[in-house]
Amino acid sequence: MRRHVRIGEIKYIGKESNSLEEVEAGLIHAAQNVYTEYPDRRRDEWKTKIRPAMKKVFISILERETSLSPRMLIDARTGRRRPHPPNQKLIVAALRKLGVV
Repeated sequence: MRRHVRIGEIKYIGKESNSLEEVEAGLIHAAQNVYTEYPDRRRDEWKTKIRPAMKKVFISILERETSLSPRMLIDARTGRRRPHPPNQKLIVAALRKLGVV
């Protein structure tokens, strides 16, 4: 029977990925030592999952759950600015709590 595959995210990795066969064989213990990831800010989780999820929730609810200012939440939701990493974590935690992400 065929299995359905869903792509969670796309990651660019360097040429060092040729050594992944050695990781599978057990010659190299950690895959992190083998390849380098090159993040693509156009396709990161914030833009592809978190911002669309923020649009499904009222700003007042996000404000209550995160204690962040409405202006910052509106700017983050529209993409005008990206919150600092601690604030991003607050927003993601709130969205998970609300069951949106």
